[in-house]
Amino acid sequence: MGRAIDALLRKLTRAGFRRAIGGDHWAWLVMAGAAFLLRRARKPSDDVARLDLADLAPGQRYEVRLVGPRGRRGR
Repeated sequence: MGRAIDALLRKLTRAGFRRAIGGDHWAWLVMAGAAFLLRRARKPSDDVARLDLADLAPGQRYEVRLVGPRGRRGR
């Protein structure tokens, strides 16, 4: 189901930008922008790691560290 939604949002984004550039109507640009933002919001962040605690054997530990954002000042 997720792939179908991503494909639909990708198609709406392309069609909307194409029609907006073609001069059809400004609403196509709004629709394309909304589809683009929805598509970006649906993608999980690469910074998040998921762990199933059932995979840990007795005696093993899992360390969690919080690291600030890396930018020009964060290095």
